[in-house]
Amino acid sequence: MGVPSYRRKWDRLVQLDSSGGQLVVNRKQLDPSKSVAALFGAKLRDLRDKAGLSQAQLGDAIGYSNDTISKVETAAQAPSPELARCLDAHFNTNQFDELQPHAARESIPSYFRPYADLESTAIGVRVYEPVVITGLLQTDEYARAVLRPGQRPSKLDQSVAARMLRQEVLRREDPPWVVILLAEPVVRKLVGNKEITSAQLAHVLELADDAHVNVLVVPNGADVYPSSGFTLFSREDEPDLGYVEGAAGLGRVIEQSTHVERLRRLWDIISSAAMSEAASKALIREVMEGL
Repeated sequence: MGVPSYRRKWDRLVQLDSSGGQLVVNRKQLDPSKSVAALFGAKLRDLRDKAGLSQAQLGDAIGYSNDTISKVETAAQAPSPELARCLDAHFNTNQFDELQPHAARESIPSYFRPYADLESTAIGVRVYEPVVITGLLQTDEYARAVLRPGQRPSKLDQSVAARMLRQEVLRREDPPWVVILLAEPVVRKLVGNKEITSAQLAHVLELADDAHVNVLVVPNGADVYPSSGFTLFSREDEPDLGYVEGAAGLGRVIEQSTHVERLRRLWDIISSAAMSEAASKALIREVMEGL
């Protein structure tokens, strides 16, 4: 049997079999005007239909799962830079690489976009995190457990995918220098279940072996008492900026130089109380193996 042909019919995919019969398969109708992610998905579906490929066939051809292709087509998941490059190479276009940054930014909650923009362009990122493993280091399952409370399933998938996309910055050819200060209770906190937490700690140890990532633990007995988490961003030929965490998306960017300097001094105080890199890794490994 040859490759089946396809044509559009309202919100249905009509597959013409070898005998001329029609097998109608319902699928989600796309509105490319709704968002950049929807435009990306509509263009992807159009090219896939013209090539006579199923989602599974396209996924196999470029090394992605059928589920990923489906979610990107329906704008349920923002495309990664790597996926956009693979699609452009497969279809001999350059449109997906151009659309990807805009589609990815859309997937991030509006209140968090200022942070994500700074994170994606900074040459240095310093984070103090007293609650959970910071998003830049989270695994998919850990992020899902952290973000699940109060989220609808469809929104949860989008939120997790957006968090995973942020981590592309660590895989750049010129990744930023990243230092993460984790309060010891963060390392010891059980999130989701033992398997999820163990896998998360193993992932932290793996990332901490990279030359551009340092993870330090602030021990329980440290004589420091910050009221919330915060981040300092270093930028090329620009003043540092800060970001102070807040509940329910009420975090804010700190631009005033005197306030940024106060955060910098606080950072120095906390980091001076942190364990060494070797001792931090040993503690994380001990907790992981004890789960």
